[in-house]
Amino acid sequence: MRTLPHNDEAEKAILGALLMREDAYDIVSEIIGTDDFYQPMNGVIFSAIEKMKGLSNQAVDIITLIDHLRKDGSLDKAGGAAYIAGLTEAVSVTANVEQYAHIVKEMSIRRTLVSLSSSFTEKAFDETEDIEKTLDSGQNEMLQLSLSSESRKEDYTIRTAVSSVVNTLIKRMSGEMEDVSIPTGFDILDNYTNGGFKPQDYIVIAARPSIGKTAFGVSLIRNMIRSMNKEQRVAFFSLEMPASQITERLLANISHVNLGSIAKATLSPEESERVMNAAEILYSKELYIVDVPNIRLNELRAKARALKREQQITVMVIDYIGLIDPGLGPQVPRHEVIATVSRSLKSLARELQIPIIVLCQVSRDSEEKEPILSNLRDSGSIEQDADIVMFLHRKRTLDDDDRKKNQKDSEGKATLQTTKVIIAKQRNGRTGTIKVGYNAATTSFEQVSQSSEFIEPTPPEKKGYSANK
Repeated sequence: MRTLPHNDEAEKAILGALLMREDAYDIVSEIIGTDDFYQPMNGVIFSAIEKMKGLSNQAVDIITLIDHLRKDGSLDKAGGAAYIAGLTEAVSVTANVEQYAHIVKEMSIRRTLVSLSSSFTEKAFDETEDIEKTLDSGQNEMLQLSLSSESRKEDYTIRTAVSSVVNTLIKRMSGEMEDVSIPTGFDILDNYTNGGFKPQDYIVIAARPSIGKTAFGVSLIRNMIRSMNKEQRVAFFSLEMPASQITERLLANISHVNLGSIAKATLSPEESERVMNAAEILYSKELYIVDVPNIRLNELRAKARALKREQQITVMVIDYIGLIDPGLGPQVPRHEVIATVSRSLKSLARELQIPIIVLCQVSRDSEEKEPILSNLRDSGSIEQDADIVMFLHRKRTLDDDDRKKNQKDSEGKATLQTTKVIIAKQRNGRTGTIKVGYNAATTSFEQVSQSSEFIEPTPPEKKGYSANK
């Protein structure tokens, strides 16, 4: 039987350096933990040093360590006093302690990889195991292993959390650190969301059919990949339309050419030039379109993890939640199906540490009326899981007063249909109503001026959601 990967010399050298160099613990504790040691006695010693450092930063040397282990009743498990005394002889250059720690970490990762591989093999041979669940859990474990190789996760006390937040705030105020928010490209919406969507946010955008859910999602993508501050790397899971149709919409969005003319290839020379310029712009962007109809939840999660790992995507858009198959079977009620998908997407946003924007339908109860949270179709779980819930709303049939509210786009070339964006829930911000303009010719949403008669900020006592929810 082959011996698992390990390096005894590096383990001893680390422990010896910890006994000789005061700042060594601060260096190695960022890289390794007790579980990364192969030899049990070395793990016991490192754990003891960790405890001593946690007790008012107690000084650590051979005498204090042996005394601590003796009082703790674990001196024998640590190899005894003689073994500990000999550790300082195992290190010749304490300045190399960080390199030794990386060696021990690498060996630890290799052992974990061997263990995972063995587990995967065993499950693959066991035909009673659900193969899709095995693949999903395996991919998650591999992603976590990959992330752990970059840096060690810390236990967050309130002290470290406060220090982290304050340091980040100071750096952002001084310009040393950029904002991690993902701007939407709609200034008023960015204002409401404190700069845009945040990593780990689960955002739901809902509307009745034909109001423009997909168009709004595509417009967000257009804005994100052309951000003035920082272009985003976007993954778009289009479960309703093929990639070719989404691309045509993006070309219409960027070129301001009628979508019907692009689809029918009836372009004037001037329009053709604009579309070709838009295509050149789009070709250079980091946008990934996955158009798998009725995609299974495990497959979606796997593809998202791969895109995060291989393409470093910064935001993900899904059109739409009702077309994701969680594989629960036809006997499971629809609301449970949607609840399962919603919880999984919320978890995925936290796992990948990116905002996930999900499009959703609302129930027929909201026809011609402003939708509310209870109108989210098929599941109240969406309302509970989401960090932000926004509704798109406008009347299908416009009267003269409605037409008067329509506006011109930024180029003054097309009439825009006034559309409400109702921010019905936001965990870390205010709720209220803003407006955007829908260009039916290009199936795009554009910024419009916010007339005072239209903006309807929700009073705090009527929000229903506060920052602590």
